Amino acid sequence: MLPYNDPYTQVILLGFVVFCLPGMHNAISGMGAYGIDADKDASIVNNANTALGAIFAVSSLVAGGLFNLVGHRWLLFFGGLSYTLYISSYFAWGFIHSAPFIVVAAILLGLGAGCLWCAQGAIMMGYPSEGDKGKYIGVFWAIFNTGAVLGGFIPMGIQWNDPDAKTISTPVFIVFLSITVVGAFLSLFLLPASKVIRADGTPVAKVKFSSASTEARAILNLFKDWRMLALFPMFFTSNWFYGYQLNLNGLNQKNSIRTRSFDSASYWGAQVIASLLFARLLDNPNWTRRTRARYGFFVLAALLIIVYAGGIAFQSTIGIGNGGFKDYDMVNTTGEWIKFWLLFFGYGATDALFQGYAYWIMGALSNDIHVVARYVGFYKFAQNIGGCLYGQVSNSPIGNNATHPENAVGKGMGELFVCIALIALSLICAAPVVFKAIQETSVETAEETIEKEKQEYAAEAEV
Repeated sequence: MLPYNDPYTQVILLGFVVFCLPGMHNAISGMGAYGIDADKDASIVNNANTALGAIFAVSSLVAGGLFNLVGHRWLLFFGGLSYTLYISSYFAWGFIHSAPFIVVAAILLGLGAGCLWCAQGAIMMGYPSEGDKGKYIGVFWAIFNTGAVLGGFIPMGIQWNDPDAKTISTPVFIVFLSITVVGAFLSLFLLPASKVIRADGTPVAKVKFSSASTEARAILNLFKDWRMLALFPMFFTSNWFYGYQLNLNGLNQKNSIRTRSFDSASYWGAQVIASLLFARLLDNPNWTRRTRARYGFFVLAALLIIVYAGGIAFQSTIGIGNGGFKDYDMVNTTGEWIKFWLLFFGYGATDALFQGYAYWIMGALSNDIHVVARYVGFYKFAQNIGGCLYGQVSNSPIGNNATHPENAVGKGMGELFVCIALIALSLICAAPVVFKAIQETSVETAEETIEKEKQEYAAEAEV
């Protein structure tokens, strides 16, 4: 048995913390409209997501400083409670219908999620030794997404005998809220980084920035790095299609919580399976890094084309002229439902591939955690800008939540085409990075990187 202060033990514990927090959030959001009446109230969710994404984007850039000041436990604890508050705002919607409560909770979640994911990233990337990083990341993400899978089965099990239910019941909300509270307090059992010791007896090295000004300048320089600018559309899009896909689940199965729950569990389960399989391709020791990058690009592009072609075919069947969204149920209308389930499973799989490939590219550009950490902050910044803008498109005349008669091709078809256009732009812009920038790089230490940056900044100051 591993000792409690072993990095692997700590990362596993971190995985269960996130299992209880973003994992439960993903489970309930995966049912569409956070389990409330998706046919009537999805615009509330979109407005809240706009506020959430905007604050999350900003907090992602500044949370690193807070991590260095107060440590990861308090960031995780605050972030955990913000997830509890956000889910409770949707629970309260069933009693008081307070949109301001949901928006305020979304703003606080934006702050808390930025803190939580900053702390999570620092631990996941900073604790393992160089040869164990893939294993640590893989185990963490498997535990995290399993939370969303199991969370999806909670409402299905509790409300199985109520196929006409439009919203999540009170017992289901209480279960979700209880799990998030457990996750928040579980974070306090993580050890400080100074007390975590690797198997070889060496302590976990804390990444220390040379100075606040140097670090701030390095972050700003990311906005001048052509590789980051080329990857910006990919980062921007990586949360955009979440909104379309998850709201589609809620709007399409508007009268069956058990079906929406099973679809949600399947969506996140597809992510677990796809990420593990794709990781084997991207880590194949028989290919060079550049070869793996290119094969991964082609596989990702091919699967996206296949799945979104199916998405266009499905969206065309729910147009205004076809009677709008269908009332499917996994038991009563299995034959019709299974078509949507296969598409939704494919959406989950391609989402994991898209985001996993984005992370892999960042890691391939540098093996230094000090540099990659900045890349991840930039990634979350761009990702959440896209996430907050999506909701307004969904509420517009071309969106799935619109009822405007001018949307003659199909309800939400314009929204889907925007999503597809962003994905295509992402791949086109990422191609120069994939085919030119990725090299067989060597490992640099954080100290070497800091010293190099000092010299660069000193040279700039002399100019």
